[in-house]
Amino acid sequence: MEDKGLSFADQSLSLNSAEDAKTIVSAIEKCPCLVFFNLQGNTLGIDAAKEIGHALAKHGSHLKHALWQDMFTGRLKSEIPIVLEHLSAGLLKANVRLSELDLSNNAFGPIGMQGLVKLLNSPVCYELQTLRLMNNGLGIGGAKMLAKALIDNYHASTKAGTPFKLKVLVAGRNRLENEGIIALSKFFSLVKTMEEITIPQNGIYCKGILALSQSLLHNPNLKVLDVQDNLLTVLGAEALANVLPKLKNLKHLNIADCLIKSKGALAIAEALNVHESLENLDVSFNEINGESGIILTKALCDKINLKEYNINGNRFGIETIDIISNTLKESNKDKTLGSFSGDEGECSSDEEDNDENAEESSRTIDSEDCDISTSYTDETADLMKDMAVGEVKLVKNSTDIVNFEILVDQLMDIAGHYQNSNDKDTLDKCFELYKTAYTNATKELKFVDLTNLLLVKHGLIKSEDKSFQLRKDVGRCLEVLKVAVENKNVIPEPSRCILSFMLKKKYSFQ
Repeated sequence: MEDKGLSFADQSLSLNSAEDAKTIVSAIEKCPCLVFFNLQGNTLGIDAAKEIGHALAKHGSHLKHALWQDMFTGRLKSEIPIVLEHLSAGLLKANVRLSELDLSNNAFGPIGMQGLVKLLNSPVCYELQTLRLMNNGLGIGGAKMLAKALIDNYHASTKAGTPFKLKVLVAGRNRLENEGIIALSKFFSLVKTMEEITIPQNGIYCKGILALSQSLLHNPNLKVLDVQDNLLTVLGAEALANVLPKLKNLKHLNIADCLIKSKGALAIAEALNVHESLENLDVSFNEINGESGIILTKALCDKINLKEYNINGNRFGIETIDIISNTLKESNKDKTLGSFSGDEGECSSDEEDNDENAEESSRTIDSEDCDISTSYTDETADLMKDMAVGEVKLVKNSTDIVNFEILVDQLMDIAGHYQNSNDKDTLDKCFELYKTAYTNATKELKFVDLTNLLLVKHGLIKSEDKSFQLRKDVGRCLEVLKVAVENKNVIPEPSRCILSFMLKKKYSFQ
């Protein structure tokens, strides 16, 4: 591909007018076989895109790889759909059939998706195999638009006699959240050809991972799965572990920073005992204890293709680290092991007990929230079988949800007067309201709804309601929330884990 196309990568060209586009248009006209076209690191406006589109219409019939990352710096979001439409029009006229489309690092959000949807729904993308949308700010709305476009493409291309066979989807750092990945999972289940799914840092919780796991059962050729920095928890790890033996071609698994904890690691270890093709495993920063870390490591000793193993940032201590290192050394796999620079040290027996109780509590409450019936003998199998893959929404007409919203607003009204750690009266009132809210939420199976509501109201995740505005006193409310999270007797552990996780992220970027 390297000698059959054009690259203007990282030239920082500001292409505004038709005149600005002349150099690129001339290069397209002179290129005898335009297989790839790389515009990465330039900025493209409407008039220039129109001229480039005309050139592609006449000379772009061989194009397979549209590499258009970081192409809209300094552009209005309203310009982006029009630019994409001009380029798409040229591709359509040239009867192009793309195999790769990369629009990563273009923060076009749901508005930009309008232009992309038209391209994805056209014959240009009937043979698309690789779609890269890393860091596009899609949000839940954009993710749903993307999922619908991919599903529509599948049906249209099948009707045309060339069924859509997407293999690679990269969509990290897009705020997909549960609703977004649930929508995309429906496409994965339909297409059945996925080989790589890379979706790190998307605010996906257990329910979204359950939907994703179910869809993976329909994609046995999957080779790469990256869900780093989403909140799997133990339940999500178990659901994923149930799928792993079916993914016999899986080579790269990244579940780092997913709070799978010790029991989640054990579930993954058991699944990998029958998994032969693994090359890379990343389980770093998951609060895994020494015993589980050793068991997981032993499960990798017979993996003849193992190249990289990252188990850094867990709770091992020096003695466990030595055992892990020696275990791998005995099987000639010590060179696969990464650094232990972020190890948190061996946790105490009290911390172990708290973790076990928290994980058990998380399993029970998450199962109830997902409307799942489980059995004692095979909880995860039943999860996969009976899971309701629907959308979790806060229905404003529901009396229960309105009560939760009123309760949270009352809580934040009080928290807004918080002064400092000596303000015991304010803290006590807030703690009682937190306890009341979670008691009712647990009874009514609205546990995750309440947690999501707290995250939105405190500005820890973005609201899909465009009219929503954060309170002016949200800073004081956050201080109260932090104290409540640190107090183990106020908020149930599963929610504390999520809230603590999101609070740490917020303050680590300030």
